[in-house]
Amino acid sequence: MKKYSSPEDFIEKQEEQFKDLLYQIRKVLLEAHPKMQEKISFNTVFFKVKFDICYFGIMKKNKGIEISFLRGYQLSNEQGLLDSKGRTIISGITFIDNSDFKQKEKKFKEIIQEALILDEMHNKHVFTEVLKKKAK
Repeated sequence: MKKYSSPEDFIEKQEEQFKDLLYQIRKVLLEAHPKMQEKISFNTVFFKVKFDICYFGIMKKNKGIEISFLRGYQLSNEQGLLDSKGRTIISGITFIDNSDFKQKEKKFKEIIQEALILDEMHNKHVFTEVLKKKAK
């Protein structure tokens, strides 16, 4: 398995068809909040302000890139773009290519803003909250 030293390294080591799209998505995420940070964790790129908000998820040839939101189950999905794919906590948005991204970009930005509000409202990482609820 490839190990990545930075978000740029992660993107540059992906298949050629994904690089530009990943850079576009990354730019939108980093511009969404002045304190947005990125890091390599679990061998992918995560974005956070207080806590982890989302990450570069599934990348499959001809199926695109999924941006996975850690509080996906709490997002309203008024835009109709989020898909849980059977997961209970995480939901994501898949972008097939640059054209698909451009069509969904405005709604993607709305979802990011909602995710940022959830991040600001909570005092614990989403997985800490879920584990505490299950323990009760």
